[in-house]
Amino acid sequence: MEQNMTMMKWLFFLIVFLLPAGSTVVFTVIDSNENPIEGAEIYFCARKAVTDAEGKATFENIPDLSDTEYSGCTLEIRKEGYLPVTDAFAVTEDMILTYILYSDIMATISGTVYFDSSDNPAPFIAVRIYGAVTDEPLASILTDENGRFSFEISVDRPIYAVVSDYEDQKFFLSTDKEQVLVVNTKGIISDVEISIRDTKGRPLEDVLATLESDLVTYKGTTDAKGNVVFQTVTRGKYVLTLEKERYSTVTQEVSVAPSEKDGVYHLDFILELATSTVVINVFSAANRLPVSATVVVTAEGEEVTRILVEGTESITLEPGTYTLDISTSGFEPVKRQVLLLEGQTKNLDFELEASQRTVRAKSETVPLGILLLGAGGILFFILLYIWKR
Repeated sequence: MEQNMTMMKWLFFLIVFLLPAGSTVVFTVIDSNENPIEGAEIYFCARKAVTDAEGKATFENIPDLSDTEYSGCTLEIRKEGYLPVTDAFAVTEDMILTYILYSDIMATISGTVYFDSSDNPAPFIAVRIYGAVTDEPLASILTDENGRFSFEISVDRPIYAVVSDYEDQKFFLSTDKEQVLVVNTKGIISDVEISIRDTKGRPLEDVLATLESDLVTYKGTTDAKGNVVFQTVTRGKYVLTLEKERYSTVTQEVSVAPSEKDGVYHLDFILELATSTVVINVFSAANRLPVSATVVVTAEGEEVTRILVEGTESITLEPGTYTLDISTSGFEPVKRQVLLLEGQTKNLDFELEASQRTVRAKSETVPLGILLLGAGGILFFILLYIWKR
């Protein structure tokens, strides 16, 4: 028994010896002026350390958790007078990391966004805030109806702002005065790619696309992939119109600006089949009471739909010319042609006349032989009567 216990101990030590050693992570914590922060508490991978006079703290033998359910270690750094920092990452090798703590004293930054001049405020546009040192995104705010914005930030944190759709222009912000952001929109061009699909996700070919402003108009039709491209379009606001036979026309205002990736402004649209509505009312001409009837709708001789109308029923159809046949027992059938326009709702009343009843007299045909026999009999009795006289 003792021998087995000894062997198990040696096996345990052998397994530990063969496992790869953990990594070492060295943290340096500084303030916004790059001065080391002593006494900052660091909680990392279920362990704790406190930074020394140089702002450093070391964690040794940190396991690689990237292939586990935890994926990595969580980090939190705290120090009185500063905002806490949190992070999470996997440790696959030795690492030396530096973190900046910013003051927990908050300052308010406010300002106004303008397009091209201070006479043209930019209402309801997104302004993204980034840290100037690390370029990390900090906040996203929306200007009000007058183009104004306001938010709070650490008093010692350097930041810059980027206005949505104009990522190539940075505005460094400060707390000492009202901020004025004038975005240059004139003369900046991009390509506009429009992709059009139907409600089932299939590309629509030969859709006429019109992009126009007060100064210029672009026109084109989609290719087999459902795409059309307008080149060298100046940034700004346009009205886009999409038209295709049998589909509902789309008209929408768009603001053209290149994306951050490829300088191409992408627009995606779905066109729905144009529809019209027919409201069918069937009733008796005699008493105006509703009547149940079968309605057959045809177009160019082909049956489109067949429904049973219980007095009143609505049918949704594509725009076009249709023939409606209404029939039911006890009434004369009715046929009517109707033209439906896009988006139209048309009410149709059908007064059914009762069927006319025809009374026929039925006569029986008596065979000729029976008629002759009967006539002969009558003549015999007449002659017999005369002879007896």
